[in-house]
Amino acid sequence: MLVIQLGATDAARRVEASKALVAIGAEAIDALIVGLTDANPQVREMSAWVLSEIKEPAARVVPALITVLTDPDENIRVAGSVILQSQGEPAVPYLIDALSAESSEIRLNAAYALGEIGAPLDTILPALIRTLTDREWNVRRLVVRALVTIGTPAVDSLIQALHSEDPDLRRMAERALNDIGTPKARQAVADARRKFSADR
Repeated sequence: MLVIQLGATDAARRVEASKALVAIGAEAIDALIVGLTDANPQVREMSAWVLSEIKEPAARVVPALITVLTDPDENIRVAGSVILQSQGEPAVPYLIDALSAESSEIRLNAAYALGEIGAPLDTILPALIRTLTDREWNVRRLVVRALVTIGTPAVDSLIQALHSEDPDLRRMAERALNDIGTPKARQAVADARRKFSADR
């Protein structure tokens, strides 16, 4: 009943239901997961926000929130991306798994969220570098954006990718390094271009 109330036209009733569900905590998770598939988009979005406030256990909350990234409503998909960022480091393993999801919408939003979370770098960077060769251009574009958001800490990993045998990986690494734009990043791009020109 409380989950259905999340779709009430009266804002005060929605707030009341949200607070009550957060207070219930983990015991409300199953009902909220059902709410994520409700016909009413208001219920779906509010269910996602309430789940994000409950947070724990992450093993139940985060995979449910990742499904929001394929919601038919674009506003809800965007909200899902923001919500996943708010989960911080506990969401990272699930977001990395989501980089190999069948849905390109999930993959690109997962990449975006990882860039915003930004830590732990030793887990996030290798996953993002691998995804620079995703089959979908939009996913690759969001991975570059995530790496640029991380910035200087991503430079060394991108320089390694710049010397890969895979031309697609080299091209995307070069793009990310150019966008990061530090002297070290720009120098690495110039050096790699000279090396590959000489090898031809």
